[in-house]
Amino acid sequence: MLRFCSLFLIFCALAAAELERIEIRSRDSAGPDERLVGRAYFSVDPALAANREIADIALATTNAEGKVEFSSDFLVWRPRESRHARGAVFLEVVNRGGPQSVYLISGARSSDPAPERWDLGDRFLLDQGFTVVFLGWQFDVTSRQGLTFHAPSVPVKGTVRASYPVDGAGRRYAFGLSYCAADPEQKDARLTFRLKIDEPAKTLARSEWRFGPNGCSVSLAGGFNAGLYEAVYEAKDPPVAGLGLAAIRDFVAYLKYGGKVTTLRESPASLNRIIGYGYSQSGRLLRQFVRDGFNADERGRRAFDGLMISSAGSGGASVNHRFAMPGEAGNSVLSILRPVDVPPFNDGGLLAKAEAAHVTPRIFYTFSSTEYWARAGSLTHTTPDGRADVPLSARSRLYLLTGTAHSAGPFPPGHGPDLLHYANFAEQRWVTRALLIDLDAWIRTGAEPPGSRYPSVARAELVRREGVRFPKVPALRFPEYMPQVWRMDYGPEFSTKGIVSKEPPTLGQPYTVLVPQVDADGNDLGGVPLPEVAVPLGTYTGWNVRLPELSGLDYLAGLYGSFEPFARTSEERERNQDPRRSIAERYRNRDDYLQRIEHAARGLAQDHFMLPEDVRMVVRRAGEMWDALVDHTNPEAPR
Repeated sequence: MLRFCSLFLIFCALAAAELERIEIRSRDSAGPDERLVGRAYFSVDPALAANREIADIALATTNAEGKVEFSSDFLVWRPRESRHARGAVFLEVVNRGGPQSVYLISGARSSDPAPERWDLGDRFLLDQGFTVVFLGWQFDVTSRQGLTFHAPSVPVKGTVRASYPVDGAGRRYAFGLSYCAADPEQKDARLTFRLKIDEPAKTLARSEWRFGPNGCSVSLAGGFNAGLYEAVYEAKDPPVAGLGLAAIRDFVAYLKYGGKVTTLRESPASLNRIIGYGYSQSGRLLRQFVRDGFNADERGRRAFDGLMISSAGSGGASVNHRFAMPGEAGNSVLSILRPVDVPPFNDGGLLAKAEAAHVTPRIFYTFSSTEYWARAGSLTHTTPDGRADVPLSARSRLYLLTGTAHSAGPFPPGHGPDLLHYANFAEQRWVTRALLIDLDAWIRTGAEPPGSRYPSVARAELVRREGVRFPKVPALRFPEYMPQVWRMDYGPEFSTKGIVSKEPPTLGQPYTVLVPQVDADGNDLGGVPLPEVAVPLGTYTGWNVRLPELSGLDYLAGLYGSFEPFARTSEERERNQDPRRSIAERYRNRDDYLQRIEHAARGLAQDHFMLPEDVRMVVRRAGEMWDALVDHTNPEAPR
C-alpha cells in the first residue's frame, strides 16, 4: 500500500501541467545577442491545489484533458554564446504591455509599443550577461500596446463599478467602460456623483444618463462636472484574470526546470537563477504573486529565486478576482475603493504562503518618495495605526531612493500646464542597477547585501502629513491633503472566491499612512540619498499638485513629484523670501559642487549602492544640472 501511494504521488507530480508549447514569431541577432519574440501556450488543471487560488477557474471551459488553456506574449534577449551568459534571467512582468526596466535601469528613450522595436538603452542588462525576458500577463492589453495575454471568460453576470474622475479642465460628455453593460437598457443601473471621496454619493436620475448602444460607454446629458462619477451596473463574461499569475509561475518554472519542449532552453546553464522585476503596477502584481502562493509551481518547486519589486507601495494588483481591472488601478483616484490597497501589507502576511511552502524568494523592495505619498508605502513596515515599526523578513530588504519620484519628469525641469510645480527629475538608474547586481550576488553566493534603508517611526523619520516640518517656500506649496486607504468590505465571498458583491465597498476606518520627515531644505530623511539629493541644487519631493485641483478626492498629481531650485544668491533668496540657503551659500563654484557630488557617489559605491564604473556618469549629469539650473547664460534655467 505504501509503495502504491508513493507511485501515485510520483505520477501526480509528473502529470502536473507544464508549458505546452512555444511559438517563435520572429528571431534576429544584434551583435553578440539574439532577440526572440513569440507566444507561450499553457494549460492547468483547475482541480489541483496550486490552481484553486485562481478566482473563477472552476467555471472556465476545459479541453479534452480537463485543463484550462491560456497564452502569453513574450520577448527574450539572450547572449548568443553561453560563455557570455551570467547564468541568471532578468524577467520583467510588463506594465500595461510595455517595459519599465529599459528606461529606469538602462536609460532607454524610445517608447515604440512593438516588442521588435523596443529600445534597450545602454544595454546594461545584456552587458552584464543577463538573459532578459519580458512577459505579458494582463488581459486588458491590446497588441497595439505591447505584449498581450489571453485568458478564457466565464459565463457569469455580476456587479461592476466604473470610476470616472473629472477635473473640470474641459467639458466631457461620455466615458468608456472596461466591461460593457450586459444590457444597455438595464433600469437598476446607477450613476453617482460626489465631490469628496468619503462622503455619500448622490445618485443621478436614470433619465439623465444612458449607456452607449453597445453598452460600452456612459454619456450624461449636459456633460460632466468636476468630481467623481461612478457607474454601477451588471456586466457579464469576465475573463479569468488570475491566470496571468499562473502564466508567470509556469513560464518561470519552464525556464528554470525544463519541460516537454526545449525552445528557449538550448543553454540551460544560462538560466540557473531567475530574478523577477516589476515596476509600479507590475510590482504590485509581484506582491500579489507571492501573497497568493504562486512562487511554488504545481510541483512545489520555487519559481523566482529573487524579486525586485519597485515602486509598488503597499498594494497588490486588481487581477485575481471577478471583473478585475488591472489597467485602472494605477493612481490614487482610479484605484480608490478597488481591491488593490488591501491587507496583508507587510511581510508577515505577504510571505506567509511562500514561507509555509519553503519557497520564499529573496526580495528587494525599492520605493521612490512618491510611494509614501500616493501608494501608502508606510503600511509595508508600520502597524496599521502608524504607531510602531514592523520588521521586514530576513529575506527582504527595503530601500527608499530618497527624493525620487514614481514618474520622473523631464530635464531640464518643466511642469507643463497641469502641474503646479516643476516635475521632479531625480534619477533612480544608478542605484537601481547596483542593487540588481547586489540581489544576484545574494542569490548566487549568499553575499550579504546592503542593509535596508528607509525612514522609521522609531527614528522620527516617518510622520503624519501634518507633522512634516516643511520649510515655508512661497514657490513650493506644501499639500494640505493626500490620498487615504480605508478598511473596506467587498462582500462575504470576496476573500474566499474573489467575488465583489458590494459596489462601492463599505468603508471602515482609514489606515494611518505616514510620510517621510524632511530636512531644512524640504528633502526627505531616511533612505539612500542619491548624489543630486545629498548634494542638492533644490528641493525634491514625492508629491506635486495637479491642476485643476481635485482636493476633495485627496488627489495630488498622481505619481509625479516636485522640484524647486534654490535661489542662486543670498540676495535672490531674500527677495523671494526663501528660507533655504542659496546655491552661492552652499558651494564655492561648479568645481566645488562636482567634487562633492563625486564624493557622495563614491560613498554610495563603497556601500554597494552604486557601481564604481557609473560614478563618472553621475558626475557628468551633475555638471549638466549645474549648467541648466545655475548658469545665468542658460535660457532654460527655471526661474
